[in-house]
Amino acid sequence: MALTPGARLGVYEITGPIGAGGMGEVYRARDTKLNRDVAIKVLPEAFALDTDRVARFAREAQVLASLNHPNIAAIYGIEKTAGTEVLVLELVEGPTLAERIAEGALPVDQALPIAMQIADALDAAHGLGIIHRDLKPANIKVRDDGTVKVLDFGLAKALQENASAPDVTHSPTLSLAATRMGMILGTAAYMAPEQAKGKAVDKRTDIWAFGCVLYEMLTGQMAFPGEDVSEILASVIKGTTNLDLLPAGTHPALRALVARCIEKDVRKRRRDIGDVRYELERIQADPGGTLTHPAAGVAGAPSRRMLPWVAAAVALTALVVGAAVWSLKPAPPQESRPVARFSYTLPENRAFRSTGRPVVAMAPDGRHFVLNEDNGLYLRSMDGLNANLIQGTEMPLTTPFFSPDGQWVGFFAGDELKKIPVTGGTAVVLCKATNPFGAHWGADDTILFGQPEGIMRVSANGGTAEPLIAAEKGTQAHGAQMLPGGEWVLYSVASGIVPNRWDTAEIVAQSLTSGERKVLWRGGSDARYLTTGHLIYALGDALLALPFDLERVQVTGGPVPLVDGLQRATNPSQQTATAHYGVSDGGTLLYAVGASTASQLRTLAWVDRSGREEAIPAPPRAYVSPRISPDGTQVALDVRDQENDIWVWSLARATLTRLTFDSGLDRYPVWTPDGRRVVFSSARDGAGPGSLFWQAADGTGVAEQLTTSQRVQFPWSISADGTQLALEEQGRPSTGTDVLVLALAGERRVRPLVATTFTESSAELSRDSRWLAYQSNESGRSEVYVRPFPGVDGGRWQVSTGGGADPLWAPNSRELFYVDVEGRIVAASIQPGPGFVAGNPRVIVDGPFTTTIPGLGGRMYDVSPDGQRFLMVKTVEGAGQQAPRPQVIVVQNWFDELTRLAPRP
Repeated sequence: MALTPGARLGVYEITGPIGAGGMGEVYRARDTKLNRDVAIKVLPEAFALDTDRVARFAREAQVLASLNHPNIAAIYGIEKTAGTEVLVLELVEGPTLAERIAEGALPVDQALPIAMQIADALDAAHGLGIIHRDLKPANIKVRDDGTVKVLDFGLAKALQENASAPDVTHSPTLSLAATRMGMILGTAAYMAPEQAKGKAVDKRTDIWAFGCVLYEMLTGQMAFPGEDVSEILASVIKGTTNLDLLPAGTHPALRALVARCIEKDVRKRRRDIGDVRYELERIQADPGGTLTHPAAGVAGAPSRRMLPWVAAAVALTALVVGAAVWSLKPAPPQESRPVARFSYTLPENRAFRSTGRPVVAMAPDGRHFVLNEDNGLYLRSMDGLNANLIQGTEMPLTTPFFSPDGQWVGFFAGDELKKIPVTGGTAVVLCKATNPFGAHWGADDTILFGQPEGIMRVSANGGTAEPLIAAEKGTQAHGAQMLPGGEWVLYSVASGIVPNRWDTAEIVAQSLTSGERKVLWRGGSDARYLTTGHLIYALGDALLALPFDLERVQVTGGPVPLVDGLQRATNPSQQTATAHYGVSDGGTLLYAVGASTASQLRTLAWVDRSGREEAIPAPPRAYVSPRISPDGTQVALDVRDQENDIWVWSLARATLTRLTFDSGLDRYPVWTPDGRRVVFSSARDGAGPGSLFWQAADGTGVAEQLTTSQRVQFPWSISADGTQLALEEQGRPSTGTDVLVLALAGERRVRPLVATTFTESSAELSRDSRWLAYQSNESGRSEVYVRPFPGVDGGRWQVSTGGGADPLWAPNSRELFYVDVEGRIVAASIQPGPGFVAGNPRVIVDGPFTTTIPGLGGRMYDVSPDGQRFLMVKTVEGAGQQAPRPQVIVVQNWFDELTRLAPRP
């Protein structure tokens, strides 16, 4: 199906051809709905007529769409228009690697950066269980800035295209019925032997193709040439590769690496592309060729073997020296690896049980995790697809946790603490234990666990539990962990029995030698110490990090949000601090998602000063942070459901329109004073964890980036003249969360406005731009304060009494509203005059409204332009929505992301 410029396929307008192959014709097109250029692959007619293949591809495309990596060209979707199956892809400018190689071999200093980016892409995909199957130079593009993009990821499997082409170097995917194992998928010149034979393939097949591509970059020649497909396949299966064609002076380790990647025996081939990436980095850093390197492992390569007694002596010497060095030096830092995420959804008719206690646990070595499901503990290995029941756990139990070696799982059942091998069998009773509040199996083979009377300790071999730290009257201790060194115990402590008490709890460390207790942080619970030098803890449905000095046993910076949507204990009064997450020693994060407060259905309503309520007919959605436009006709909303985007509700037309379409978690909208733009925070690609953007309020054009920060930023308010934006930035060195101001006119510079060692947020400028209101915990709890603006000198006044948050100025700047500790809207009158004088606060809105969402942030109310009505949010009770199936998220190599988001001072 040939298309000409100007032709339309749904919302896509063809602007010109790009190329064609066995998998279809590719065109450049304009997405007229989202105003962006895309690549359109029109799939072959035979494909479109095969309904089974289309259905299979649609399922596969969902997996491929989960790939989100800077070196992987994205798949936006698959659509059917006018009877034609269309694949919508990211448009990548620049030549293919095949075109680069056609001009001659690449110098090593050019080939290595390209190879490392290809390896990064493969590593990210392999982490999600996705194999490319058709890696070749024609499927790799190199942009002008040097960025590599791997194309058609996984499409060889998804499409299973049967066509072939005369030019075998650019031949399409082959599909030849072979064995009952399935189909031969790939391009002949880059197929691994097992792939060419029709056998099952795994990630080592991609490593073979990677070796072929690397060889071709360095030599300008194919690793396995031939005049036709049959000759190439014969060469792949039986032939050899001439490594002597590699450039003279090739680094010995590079020569060995190429050989190990194209090793025909899959058992001897390199097994992990991440390790290949690491070797390439070492080679690049060692141009002199001084690195030692493994034997090539290729037929015909020279083999050097030590005499047995020499080998034994060398091994013994290495053992002794290695032990000495190990005892004197800390372990080297892990090399940076791409962060990879995947999800695991519980099968139908299975659910978590006892969710008031932990339902997930991650093995310290990161090789598997365990889930507490309705009929037992299920173990899922990272290299497996399914979670399998641990035989012997078919009983009511709670709080699974791993032994340090990952071979045992501890749990509580029938007023006893027990352990069982991960392979199943008979559970071993360790001690008596009643109502558990967290448990941790330490490296010294003792188990710490919480009980109503405090923290207990017992040997992992069993015995009588002994009291370790007594709970003070009226308090409860949760989640004890022995810190490295064996002196300090980390745990959370809360007072009273009130809703959300664990969100106002203290995270403490107590010395077992002196009895000294240090309050490390107020406001959060279920903390864990990580070897990166961080404490992580839960607040609401968020997971946050604090930089932590282990030697001084103190927090050294402010909190940084890491994860939203974390599932917490589901009992009504939140009697436990349980957050359903775990972290391995090597940096794999596991957490459960589900009944998140952020994703609850909510509606909107007007409430006047007399308490009269008027419903707004907006459909129930997960609304957060409503903001009324300056003219009062529209409401910008942060919608926290599948899209996590900014939407606009038209009060006049009663319609809800999506404003942003990026997958980067767009949050916290703020209108400009002229109503023409909406500012918001976004973590979209290249923007950091939460930089600021603005977008035309009518949806035209594209979003413009205002700031670039490696810390999370939220916009709060804009001065009346539209030139200055007050914002919040989290995770700032030494000062934590602070109030800053961004100049919107001229050079866009950010400068601190209120920056102390306390947490300052929710910065609201008065409508006359004379005053700045904000909340701070400098008194030990959140209170609302006011300072002059734009300067920070000239005084500071506390407006709230007994706690307050989320301030908002009245349109005439004569009142300051805020939310008190009971969730009511309170107003304080501001007397006119040159100075600041506030009256006594009085309640003006009380009722069943959602004014705060713990751990989420964002002001949950707004005031009309005339100052007489308040836009409120209400949680929908019994909305009848179908509960999503329980799911856990796994993030591998997460420590790299953690240290980037929360750098230590």
